[in-house]
Amino acid sequence: MPETITAPTRSTAAEAAELLDETLAGAEANDRADLIRRVRVARETLRSARNTEHEAAAIRAAGEETDRALASLGADLRYRRASLTDPTRANRLRAELARTRTRSDHERALAREWPQLLADGFATLVSDAEFAVRTASRSVLAEAEAALAATDPRKDRARLDEQLRTRLVIEADRTREQARDTVAALAARLERHLELDSPLEVPALPMVTPASLVENLAPPTATNDGGRMPMPARMARIVMPSYAGIMMSLVLTRVFHVTMPLWILITGAVVAALALGGSAVAAERKRSLDRRRQEARTRNRAVVDEFQIVLVKQLRDASRTAQTTLRRAAGTAVTARERETTAQLEEVRRTVEELRDTSRAIKAVDADLTSVADLRARARRLAEGT
Repeated sequence: MPETITAPTRSTAAEAAELLDETLAGAEANDRADLIRRVRVARETLRSARNTEHEAAAIRAAGEETDRALASLGADLRYRRASLTDPTRANRLRAELARTRTRSDHERALAREWPQLLADGFATLVSDAEFAVRTASRSVLAEAEAALAATDPRKDRARLDEQLRTRLVIEADRTREQARDTVAALAARLERHLELDSPLEVPALPMVTPASLVENLAPPTATNDGGRMPMPARMARIVMPSYAGIMMSLVLTRVFHVTMPLWILITGAVVAALALGGSAVAAERKRSLDRRRQEARTRNRAVVDEFQIVLVKQLRDASRTAQTTLRRAAGTAVTARERETTAQLEEVRRTVEELRDTSRAIKAVDADLTSVADLRARARRLAEGT
């Protein structure tokens, strides 16, 4: 009698592991992260319970978990089959494809326009800032000249210089705040133009503080004589008119042969000398004061000119840095949105193309449903211990 060869019987634990592997593959194919996590836990529990007293309980738990996961996958497949057999599905997909294409074209048009908008905005910012700096500088100079006209620079030089620098600090702070507001408005305008969902971060303007800017300005150059002429020249301007007054009093009496007492001649000469000498002294004081004021105006103008140059340079550098930062942020946002829209467009286009193979897709879903039903039957048997 010939011997009969029988195949080795597969263990229940191996069958449970196989069911878990097949269920895990289905969960990964349908991108079900929750099922993937649960099936992996059940598989690890079954592996750790092999050849122990807990093996039977682990097999039943694996069968129950497999049955629940397959039931969820079956629901997904039935929903997909229902959507495939929906008579309005083709029209919805074509309408969605048209909307996605329109949105993609609109976003590309916006992407072509925003670099020019950004460049024009920062060019306007720099132009307006320079105009504001020059206008403020003229105002500060006018106030400084008005203060000079009412005082002597030699006595109030420290106070006048402090007053000038305080006004420059105020104007620098105002100009910087205006530039920041302009950058923020430009970022908001760019965000509205691009129709972004998330706001763009407003870039900072890397500028030194107004107090540090004004403090680092070169101090005004001081004159050694304080606006005074050399002493011999000053004495000559004062003594010569007095001498001329005395000589006129004496010469006129001789020319016109007027005989006058000596005390009258001396009195007239002294009066003429004092009148002409006093007038010369007053004129000399006025000239010295005008000279000191002119020198103070020159010093103030030098400080204000340097203030304009430094502040405008800082504004240009800061606006260039802010423009680069904002361009990078906007470019990143536009690229990310364009990548997302392109992916959506490709997905909808691929789904529309699959409409031609709807019957084949339905058959594939039916085959998957049959396979799921078979696997569930095996899983229930394991869960029941049969």
